[in-house]
Amino acid sequence: MKKLEKSKYSQVPENPDTGGDIEEVLVLGHCLLNPLARVKGVKPAQPVDTRGANVIQLPCPEATFFGMKRREITKDQLDHPAYRRFCREIFTHFADLLEDLTANGVKIKILGVPKSPSCSVEITSVGGEPGKVKEFHHRHEPGPGVFMEEIMKELKKRNVRFDIEDAGK
Repeated sequence: MKKLEKSKYSQVPENPDTGGDIEEVLVLGHCLLNPLARVKGVKPAQPVDTRGANVIQLPCPEATFFGMKRREITKDQLDHPAYRRFCREIFTHFADLLEDLTANGVKIKILGVPKSPSCSVEITSVGGEPGKVKEFHHRHEPGPGVFMEEIMKELKKRNVRFDIEDAGK
């Protein structure tokens, strides 16, 4: 389990008015705290130790959109207007909150799920042949997943400053 650095994610607010650091909130991909949301049979993501952190857990767009009996899927298969619209819709209230937090001096740190077709930041899964298949083939390529792309677009549109990376770094 990766331990967060206390100085970066401390709940103890140090107000810039008093010469200290700015408060920070950690925004996590859902399965980083709840591995049960992942596709059955997929190795759990590296858990993140959030003790002492201000945490916002994002919803799992795949589990919410497809349910728990879903199959493995890639970014190519998720890259559809309906799924992107769904991702924007489930993130809207979180974007409102993050916009308000940053307006009040809180720093935002987003941790994505490595290799996820929805929640990765740096490496995502692509490929996957259409139709009935005996084995599911895919590969990993640099770039964010669909949900993280929509999150980044929305926060940039709102001029919300944030740091973002995949967990486990």
